[in-house]
Amino acid sequence: MNRIYLLTILCLFLFLPMSAQTFYEVNYTDPDDDDEYIGLMIYYDDQHCKVRFINEEMLNNNDVAESNYVQVIEGKEGKDDVGIMVYAPEKKDFPILVWLWEEDDASDINEKPYCTFNPDDPETYFEVTHFEEITLNDMDQEYVEQFFGEDEEEYKMLMNGIRQVKENGNSEIILNTPEVTKPTFHLLLVANTEVSDIGVACQRDLNNLKGEFSAIAKVLGMDYDEQVVAASSYNKANVVKMVRGMKANPNDVLMFVYTGHGFRFDNQKDYFPNIDLRSSNYDDIKKSYIAMTDIYDELVKKGARLNIILSDCCNTKAGLDAPMTNVNSLFSRSNTNFDINKLQTLFLGSRGNIKATASSPGEMSWCGQNGGFFILSFLESLRSQISPLQQAAPSWDNLVSNAMTLAKSKSTSSSSTKAQNGIKLVETKVVKFDPTIRANESNEDNVAPGEGGNTLDL
Repeated sequence: MNRIYLLTILCLFLFLPMSAQTFYEVNYTDPDDDDEYIGLMIYYDDQHCKVRFINEEMLNNNDVAESNYVQVIEGKEGKDDVGIMVYAPEKKDFPILVWLWEEDDASDINEKPYCTFNPDDPETYFEVTHFEEITLNDMDQEYVEQFFGEDEEEYKMLMNGIRQVKENGNSEIILNTPEVTKPTFHLLLVANTEVSDIGVACQRDLNNLKGEFSAIAKVLGMDYDEQVVAASSYNKANVVKMVRGMKANPNDVLMFVYTGHGFRFDNQKDYFPNIDLRSSNYDDIKKSYIAMTDIYDELVKKGARLNIILSDCCNTKAGLDAPMTNVNSLFSRSNTNFDINKLQTLFLGSRGNIKATASSPGEMSWCGQNGGFFILSFLESLRSQISPLQQAAPSWDNLVSNAMTLAKSKSTSSSSTKAQNGIKLVETKVVKFDPTIRANESNEDNVAPGEGGNTLDL
């Protein structure tokens, strides 16, 4: 069996926070002939990935091989509580990647995968010799030409992306002059990190969100305001205090994200869920919740230019089984593959309101060791929208729609989970960013809020 095809599988196992094009370089040595192979993997999402790979002979002959892969199994409980992810090639005679982890073991991005032609026989597994994320900033023309011809469209997009990321150092100039009032990125996070069933996923969501949006604020030259209700501070009173005390200027971005348990009442008309803010199961749920729509309504009134209100929680009646699944994933903690102009369009050149949640009425919202499926998918979709290799203009409506599609795909890829279908309200438009707007000026064209259940008593 010719094992140079090994490289093609290594790009599929990732639940990265980027449905965008993310790149990995992997080396392996063929156990039969000791020949070494190098592959450049381009990851889009867990169902779409491909790799270009070469060895010395192929490089000398200007040859390259490529294959697509799709996820076929994610999560398996059995002997010794071992989880497994399996990815299969679309082309014949390509090997299968098997990723293993013990129960409650959150896999790290630097762990090496196993490859095999028979995933049911562990004796056939062998590890790659090198696996590492590579950014556009690490690449140059000579590197790209190993894998792509100059006449290929992807070659041109890669070179354009490399040029853009190397120029990102000038991204903050517009907001760094004395006459400009800097906008603030307000990130409000509520996470049920200490609950026994899904707490580990909520903590991972919290970490992922902090890292992502603090970095975005920095690269855009925005001031950054982060407020968190989690751990010992997790209760309704603190969430109400945070929402009531929130103040925003007309050029600000206000983002609220909830990760934890959610529910709905039997007679509830609002499609969006209530967030469960009990600090223990002994608390009265009727006194320890807030309707997501009420949070949305109240925050929109603060007058920020862009409001993003998200929740990753169940939308079923209270008291159902926890939606945690024995599914693991790899999570890239960096994103240097972005187009600064697309990023500015989303966060500095957009006005309006967004409300989205992970599941429809009657559905659970699933999570794994690396976080909630919806939040992971939202981050994936965000990175897709700002990728240098993304040809379409960035759009909040597309971003949220794609996030819901990706989350549904994650929830249907395992026999232990059921489909979740997110719901959204996106009312935004692209505007010309005016950095000279002052705090006392009105925020025109803001979209009016919807109706809620008034559980905030505001």
